[in-house]
Amino acid sequence: MAIIARVVLALLGVVVSAQLARRIARRFAPGTPAPLHTAPVQSALFSPERLVPRLPLEPGMRVLVLGPAPSALIARLTQGAGKYGKVYVLEPTAEDARRLESHLRAAHLANVEVLAGQSSRLDLPDATFDLVVVAGQLAGAPRRQRALWEIERVLRPGGHLSVSQALVGPPFLPAQRLRREASAVGLAWREQHGPPIAYTANFRKPA
Repeated sequence: MAIIARVVLALLGVVVSAQLARRIARRFAPGTPAPLHTAPVQSALFSPERLVPRLPLEPGMRVLVLGPAPSALIARLTQGAGKYGKVYVLEPTAEDARRLESHLRAAHLANVEVLAGQSSRLDLPDATFDLVVVAGQLAGAPRRQRALWEIERVLRPGGHLSVSQALVGPPFLPAQRLRREASAVGLAWREQHGPPIAYTANFRKPA
């Protein structure tokens, strides 16, 4: 237990230090990007090995991932969806979509399709997906409430939304605020994994 406590405290120190450094940089130089070391910290917190077990993912599901999304995560999601399921990835630009497609072709992943577009205006049919996954992107999404409405629209009745956030990198969205915003569009809270500073929250669209 003592070892686990030390590991948790060390992780907390890294996260808080990264967040503090980012805020200081913005305070004295508003145009300064986030410190480069926040990216690997966030990648570790949202690694496929850590993130995928938190998701209500089952074989045969149609999954939508709101990117940018790393190819390693997409590969794990396609494995979880199985040969009868399919993963769709929405990248913010056509260039991002082409880059991800190239990585996925090299990995020989067949049950995945890459799209380009914005989360606030999904050019997708109603009630299409069993699961929508957003890892580290929702807090900074333009017109976030509109994006949540769009997510609710494309989820089938009984479908799930899974949002992961960490107190590093992109803007942070506290879990309680996310619960209020998701409830406003009709998504019911199910469960939360992880501490408040690095959590995955799962919601469900009523059947």
